[in-house]
Amino acid sequence: MKPRFILVIGLATFLLGQRLNGQQEKSASWIDTYIDLRYAAQESDTKELLNNLKQVGIDKPSELEKVLRRKRAQYTDVTNWLGKVSVHAVTCQHVDYSSRYFLYVPKTIDLQKQNPLVIVGHGGNSSMSVARAEATAKGYLQAYRKVADQMKAILVAPASTRGWGQIGNSIMLSTLSRIQRDLPVDPDRIFLTGQSMGGHLSYRSALSLPDRFGAVSPHSGGYDFVAKKSIGNLFNVPGYAVWGVREPYGINKDNRTNRDWGQNHGLDWKFVEKNGGHTIYQDELGKVADFFASHTRNLYRDQVYIRSGGTFKFVKTWQVKGWPEHNVYSDTKPLRWNMRHWLQVEPRPELGEPLTVRAINKGHNQIEITSHNVRQLSVFLHPKMVDLTQAVTIKVNGEKMFDQVAEPNPALMFDLAREFDDRGRIFWCRVDLEIKSDREVEIPAKE
Repeated sequence: MKPRFILVIGLATFLLGQRLNGQQEKSASWIDTYIDLRYAAQESDTKELLNNLKQVGIDKPSELEKVLRRKRAQYTDVTNWLGKVSVHAVTCQHVDYSSRYFLYVPKTIDLQKQNPLVIVGHGGNSSMSVARAEATAKGYLQAYRKVADQMKAILVAPASTRGWGQIGNSIMLSTLSRIQRDLPVDPDRIFLTGQSMGGHLSYRSALSLPDRFGAVSPHSGGYDFVAKKSIGNLFNVPGYAVWGVREPYGINKDNRTNRDWGQNHGLDWKFVEKNGGHTIYQDELGKVADFFASHTRNLYRDQVYIRSGGTFKFVKTWQVKGWPEHNVYSDTKPLRWNMRHWLQVEPRPELGEPLTVRAINKGHNQIEITSHNVRQLSVFLHPKMVDLTQAVTIKVNGEKMFDQVAEPNPALMFDLAREFDDRGRIFWCRVDLEIKSDREVEIPAKE
């Protein structure tokens, strides 16, 4: 081969690479702008984005998923944050509450790649001064640094003066949104831990927000979820629970009850009781880090179980006498938890009793659902779950309710990622079903 011909081929390859890199940067910038609109986005914004991507040759669902999962086009220069603890302001997206969070970025992380993130919920109570909440959050960040260093993970501890109820959930999720714009975070390797009140947060998030985390690890927290009949929801996310034999408030007794039930039902949780009291057990943190590192979020798991009631939506604060009133933006910026992995239910708060549903992907394009007190639900589909070139059969309470090829909807893919600010929450299709019957729902058991 002549040298001049080799030079021409090399130049053409270089120019093609430059063109592709330019298209990637352009598409990433478009997606960033769209995602950052969050709740302000209109249907026309989605159409414009998809049209722009099509103009540069990105229109197949697989291609759209690939560009959506990529890193952002730009991040904050965090050089001065590396190896240090820094403090940052955060404004909640769902309620008129502001706070600050403490951030630790190990020097060992690779900013050219998407990194794991560990969120720490601090202890205390639901009526703390700002100074106390922030001092406590900073102390918890320092206590859990071993997890971040071992995993090469970003570590964050938000401060809350109002505990870890729905305001706390908004603080946590709003902090996550902010960090994702500053640092490259892997949406499938986000983990949650915390002790005492933060342990309660870890358990409650496992029950109602399981599809945001790869795994959770509650320490010295939790209640008797067997008595509350909500423990089946823990099947939706792996967990590593730690508590002491001498806990206050019955935490030790409640965790033993949860442990015994979990072990008898094959729950994907590890329960560890320590010879001590209400504290953070440093000798367990390395094991927690290993547990986190061995798990990634699986949105397309074989089965999903939901037992819950109410509105499934943050609509009001606790309204405690003497506390300031907060305006919740439930209509324009909803914080909702009626979607778990690939299943979404419409709440029935008028019932005054929980709805229950169990959905199983049986394989071979067969999905079976059993439900009680559910009248509307949606099934979200992805090629990791079913073969979308073939008919998908969905049965609910023994009745075949869908049996056809599901059409991919690119707008759905981007709308979900935008609403939840979660670029890993990707589904190609949505099937809406009206349910008219009820059946007793079995709590899942691991085979």
